[in-house]
Amino acid sequence: MKTKLISIFRPILFLVLGLSLVLACQKINPLDDVDLTVNTDIYQAPILINFLDANVNATILPENISVSISGPGKNLIFDDLGGKNYTVAGNVLSLVLDKDAKPTETNPIKFTVSVTAPGFVSTSQTITISDPTQTLEFTVPLTKVAATPEGTAAKKETLSLTTGQTLTVPATTNKAEVATVTIAPGTQVKDESGNVIPSNTVNTQIVQYGTGSEESLNSFPGSFTPENVTLQSGVSTPGTFVSAGFVAIDMDAGGKKVKSFTKPIDVNVGINSELVNPETDQKVKEGDKIPTWSFESSTGEWKEEGIATVVKGSDGKLTATFKASHLSYWNIDWFYYLPRCRRTFILKVTSNLLTNVVSRNYYAKVYWAPANSNNFRYVYQTYGFNAKNGDLNEYTGLFTPNGSRVQIDVYSRSNNAKIGTTGIFNPCANSQIPITITAPTPPTPILVDVDFTAKCQNKNVNIKPSAWVGLYDPSGSTYYGRYIYGYMRSGKATIVVYEGREYTFGAYYGGKYYSGKVTFNKTGSKIVTSTGTGITGTTSYNASTGRVQVVASYTTNDCK
Repeated sequence: MKTKLISIFRPILFLVLGLSLVLACQKINPLDDVDLTVNTDIYQAPILINFLDANVNATILPENISVSISGPGKNLIFDDLGGKNYTVAGNVLSLVLDKDAKPTETNPIKFTVSVTAPGFVSTSQTITISDPTQTLEFTVPLTKVAATPEGTAAKKETLSLTTGQTLTVPATTNKAEVATVTIAPGTQVKDESGNVIPSNTVNTQIVQYGTGSEESLNSFPGSFTPENVTLQSGVSTPGTFVSAGFVAIDMDAGGKKVKSFTKPIDVNVGINSELVNPETDQKVKEGDKIPTWSFESSTGEWKEEGIATVVKGSDGKLTATFKASHLSYWNIDWFYYLPRCRRTFILKVTSNLLTNVVSRNYYAKVYWAPANSNNFRYVYQTYGFNAKNGDLNEYTGLFTPNGSRVQIDVYSRSNNAKIGTTGIFNPCANSQIPITITAPTPPTPILVDVDFTAKCQNKNVNIKPSAWVGLYDPSGSTYYGRYIYGYMRSGKATIVVYEGREYTFGAYYGGKYYSGKVTFNKTGSKIVTSTGTGITGTTSYNASTGRVQVVASYTTNDCK
């Protein structure tokens, strides 16, 4: 399931795009001496993937991120220049859908973005496009091994293959569970091609993710509602996971990455004492059986592997034990898949907020339970929510077994207080769900309407750009709430900002990032680009509508 919130995005920022439009101009070859205005909005379903550190206390964004695209729809996905050079600009990847593709809810286009970054655990995100007219925004948390998020822990050691050895991830103040990996004496390790690596030791890293922390659960690769799951029967299906814990295991030996073993390794994953077995609606107990699943981050595929048995140690704590023949994420999960539905539904907001709001100042949490169960499990957090009275928040790609029970809570990011909740509903049977919001009154925002043009003087061409842009608000209450993204179509954008507040803005185009600063006021807007020159514009304020109008342009003589 892709339980992603598709907000009514208010595209953010625009002005700095003039700097990047030099690249766009190079793609255009108009007739000389003819004054043309060219719209660049020729592709569909613009997609932005925002890579953030899963640790909400992190102050530095992930760097040097590499991605690859796989899956059945990969040939229909391009970078924003229409090529296949999938380059992450800073921490953002911008993609588009082929202009002739025709996805629908019953025949969507699916592809997987695989992610690696130095010092972070590799992961992936499977994306489903069912409506080519929508803009899609995803946030992918990455786990930094040296500073894991709450509810997780990592351990590295060099283990002996000759004598055998155990690596233990100990309990921490926010993760009571323990995980161990044991290598039997005389085990040999193999590379991706199945060749034995001549080595007597193996460098081993385990990252354990507990189930008692939402930060930890947010790091689950893909989501708890995956679309690419292969059962032991060979059937491939989407569905819903209920996790008892998961680990990411990586090894290398002799300078090569380890993929498998001549003898399976023993894996033990501690079970949270409060975890409820969704099949019994009772707490997990000794003797329970839980399916195990491996994850291939290069394809986004989950594969059913076997069964973990819950045992009780001498200390009274529960552990799920199983054998692993190869390396990957290993997930201990109950899985629900048939019968299932794929539905788009909308939350319709009734709110005390009657003026426009900055959606990134609010977020929602999605909880799921099987049919006839009151054991709701956290499965997903959105990174924005439109909380104004009358707003619509659309969820699409929600894969759940028919009859499932879902509840959504909404929070204010300023103090993480709950400000609204839906009733319990079946997403397969409802298309519009009411929610009532009662929120603290935020600062009064202003609406800014932008009309931006890049002027290519040497070719007499005016460019109306389409690209992802973003704002960074350093005064935001939390790490995740400071970043706002949106899409500008053909030079047009409407943004919601707070008056007098300085924003760092950026544009993501052609695998590059361009930035500057801007302050919006009713009487005028101060614009400073990263170079200090190049952008000109006028602003005006309409008191009757409360909107600021900005007409801006950038002139270049470098169009080819």
